[in-house]
Amino acid sequence: MWFRPRSRIHHWNCSRFADFVRGEKKPFALEWGKWDEWKKEQRNKRPIRFWLAEKGLAKLQGFVMFPIDIYRDVSYYVDNRYITKAHYLKTGLKPGHYYELDYRILHGLFNELVDFVEIEYAHLAKWSLKKGAKNYKFKRGRSIEAGLDYLNWACSLKYNKEWGIVKKDPKYGKPTSQALNAQKIGKLYMWWKEVRPNRPEPMTVAGLSWDQNKEDNLLDGKVTRKELSNFKKLEKIEADYEKEDTKMLIELIKIRGHLWT
Repeated sequence: MWFRPRSRIHHWNCSRFADFVRGEKKPFALEWGKWDEWKKEQRNKRPIRFWLAEKGLAKLQGFVMFPIDIYRDVSYYVDNRYITKAHYLKTGLKPGHYYELDYRILHGLFNELVDFVEIEYAHLAKWSLKKGAKNYKFKRGRSIEAGLDYLNWACSLKYNKEWGIVKKDPKYGKPTSQALNAQKIGKLYMWWKEVRPNRPEPMTVAGLSWDQNKEDNLLDGKVTRKELSNFKKLEKIEADYEKEDTKMLIELIKIRGHLWT
């Protein structure tokens, strides 16, 4: 079975012509489960026009685009298998060094989150942000600017008539579920990119510098009260950092169901 992640950028049943055939504008987006209600309503109101707009145009597009779809299927398979290697997680860690599993898990998942924003979101921005679109510069398929633009756009989404929400509805004007999840993604992305790398060095904060003799003295119990206090301070800072890493990793796991394009 071919995997087709981005074969269709434009769907004919979402076009203006489809709206004309259907006799009604198709909503830009709806909540999870609301699409079934909308389709049922359209079938009851205009069964023939609905079929022509939704099924007919989709079948026609499939027939017309068949050769292009085959080409894209093959090219995407080659890209996923040998270039982007989408079948495994990439840690972004320096090759040739050994890293413990807990370290690989943390870096692997957050490095993939960075790729998700700077590559996948970036390409969505390139294709879908029509209004005020910029001439984004991509380097090796990556654009931080485009990814953040799409993320900011997603964070700003609010329920309105395009979502099938009328002004009387309590949800009207409030952030959509997509916006709330995008805000969480943005928070995790910025933490990994900006906050975590700039955390103060524990040894420096604790007033210590690496000294093998001091560590040996600590193990032997031959340290002054001040040195012992500094070592305890170091342990607390490292424990706090570890706790923060775990907390953010859990938050990332919680939203994994929304990390798709």
